[in-house]
Amino acid sequence: AKSSFRNWFFQGCFCATGGTIVSGAVAERSKLRGFATYTVLMTSIIYPIVIWWGWSGNGWLAYTDEKGDFVSSVGPGLKDFAGSGLVHLVGGIGALVGAVIVGPRFGRWDPSKESDFEGHSVPFCVLGTFFL
Repeated sequence: AKSSFRNWFFQGCFCATGGTIVSGAVAERSKLRGFATYTVLMTSIIYPIVIWWGWSGNGWLAYTDEKGDFVSSVGPGLKDFAGSGLVHLVGGIGALVGAVIVGPRFGRWDPSKESDFEGHSVPFCVLGTFFL
C-alpha cells in the first residue's frame, strides 16, 4: 500500500506540473473558474491518456513487441528521461491551446498603453530567473 501511494503521489506531482505550465501561459487573462475547469479537464482526462501512451509499456509510443524489442507505432520506443518529454508535451500543448483561446492580454498591443507593460524591476526579474 505504501509503494502504490508513493507512486500515485509521484505521478500526481508530474500531473500538477502540467497544470502549472498552463497557468503561466494564461496568467492575467482568464478567470479562476475557467482556469480551474480547464486544469481539471486536462489533468483528469488528457494527461492520463497521453502518459499511458508513453509510460505504461502498452501504449503506442512505447511497448515491447512479439520479438521482445522496445518499439513504438512510429519507430523506436519512446525513452522519456525523468518524465520531462511527456509532461512538458501535455503542459505545452495545453498552454498553447489555452493561450490561443484567451487571446492576448487586453491592451498589450495598443501603442498608447505601451508604458504599462515595461519591466518594473530588473533585480526582481533576475531573482525570478534564479528561482526558476
